[in-house]
Amino acid sequence: RSGSAMSHGHGGAWQQNGAWQQNGAWHQNGNSVAPQSRAADLRAACAERATPHAATASNGVAVSGEAKPPVTTIGSLVVGEVVDVFHRYAQDPNGYFMVHQASSGILHPSIGWTDGWTTARVAEAWDARSFHPSDYKTWPQIQWLHPVWYNRRGHRLDVKNPNMITQRVLPEQIRQQRTPSEAQQSPRLTLFHVRWGGEQPVNPVTEGAGGWGQIGATPSDNYINGLEDHIFRALGPTYEIISAFIQGSEELAKINAPLLRHMMQGKHVGALYFMWPISYQDGHAFPAYVDKARLCELMVQMEATGIPTRFPHQSHLYKIFASKEWTAQMCLHPLLRVPLTTMVARQALAHDPSKAAATAIEALSNLSKTRAAWNATMGIAENRAGAPVQKGVAKLGWSWEAMDVRAWKNRNELADALENLGEQPGSYVDYVFVQEWVDFDVEMRHFIVEPDLKKPATLKPKKIIYTVFKSREGGSFRNFDRYDRAQCLEMCFHSDDAALAHAESQAQEVIVRWLEWLQAQSHELPVVTRFDIMAKRSAPGKAYIMTGELTELGGCFLGWPEGPKTVFSAMVRSFFRDPIPAAS
Repeated sequence: RSGSAMSHGHGGAWQQNGAWQQNGAWHQNGNSVAPQSRAADLRAACAERATPHAATASNGVAVSGEAKPPVTTIGSLVVGEVVDVFHRYAQDPNGYFMVHQASSGILHPSIGWTDGWTTARVAEAWDARSFHPSDYKTWPQIQWLHPVWYNRRGHRLDVKNPNMITQRVLPEQIRQQRTPSEAQQSPRLTLFHVRWGGEQPVNPVTEGAGGWGQIGATPSDNYINGLEDHIFRALGPTYEIISAFIQGSEELAKINAPLLRHMMQGKHVGALYFMWPISYQDGHAFPAYVDKARLCELMVQMEATGIPTRFPHQSHLYKIFASKEWTAQMCLHPLLRVPLTTMVARQALAHDPSKAAATAIEALSNLSKTRAAWNATMGIAENRAGAPVQKGVAKLGWSWEAMDVRAWKNRNELADALENLGEQPGSYVDYVFVQEWVDFDVEMRHFIVEPDLKKPATLKPKKIIYTVFKSREGGSFRNFDRYDRAQCLEMCFHSDDAALAHAESQAQEVIVRWLEWLQAQSHELPVVTRFDIMAKRSAPGKAYIMTGELTELGGCFLGWPEGPKTVFSAMVRSFFRDPIPAAS
């Protein structure tokens, strides 16, 4: 992984970009097939990519008194010495994790400890004076002693083969048993990660202007490894992670929340769900896409057991973001600037798509008149004075990566869009959104991190990224260009700084109103929200805006270099915001 210290081990195969299953030469369907003769080449690859981190908190900010960056405590090791070692799944080239019973790894969902303390035996003498973090050959070499390891595909590690259990790790992950250490204490934090374990890995989609960047898409190993690396750098080896690897929606119901709560030894606990919930049956061939009803049911069960959701959001708030129903509910509110939206029932488009399209267009025109009338009553200026709606977009909630958005400009095109969106294979879709068209020059993506309504400075974006869609494929919006402010000013706003500033000031006002609205939806504001605001230059020095999207925690960073560090730091702080629960 770019920018992280990775080691060889468990057969020596190299994990790159989180897609260990894609490297058919070294690993196939979860079976390690890396011959020992290739070990030297693979270890060289590890050394080439290993980049040591400074042992400091990721953003220099204490995490509610819990921050404890990793430190090295050992000076020397002797061959055969038994030591405590902090295992990190992100460092394991073939993706093995610890289980106590074989059935936990054989049967799906596979559940085990991916990060945490265990024991190992020193395989070669080591002295700190010869240690160089950038040279993996100077790292301590150990042999794992835990007896049962499995990978996400249910394949067991051959612990009788010394080559399969030998690994080099950084000294900051080793503690000698004769000295009191974190290994002998209860973890401060236990996290439960729900992640994809199917045969086909999640494509991180790191490339292209519309890609997720090097951190990768949220369900990908890239993203999870990046977060877990950040957690280790922020907290040191004072936590544990239990992971469940899911290969289909039905496996979500097999996770026993009370039993998991019993397994979690941390003073603080939390669950993170690295899945994309959708309104479809399984069988769509997209990794990490699962039935939204089953995922939400699991989240509620976990929350009821005392395991709070830490990613993306608590279940009821996540439904608000992912369903997109707020677009229809708030489109007449003059202060929130939402495009007119109506919801077309599945029964209508299934019976007669053309009639459904006609009534949807009529509904939008009625809403246009209503908006104009309401705004006139409240004395609010209206730049679209009740005009009929003649074009727009149709889209779905519970959809990801702009996969289900279609433009239309007449009744026939809308009828086609309704049918194509609502009648896809395996569809559980119960409605389709139909919106008015909004002309805009640029979409301003605002990242709001750890907002507090009592602290106005926290309501300002940590970053604004300016984007413009550059292509439409079959009526769908996919690719876009990214700009900084200077480029946006020149390319999108005719170098009219006053107009862009006008758009930005309006956007900030609307964002604050949305945060105030979100306070009604949840007593705790989201840790991170991305507000996408559409802006158009309307006259010299003037612009108007509309709300495009409220994006949940886990939204694309859009090439923001400091994005992962900023967001991950906020996430880590959120792990500790609740008091330690009393025993019950």
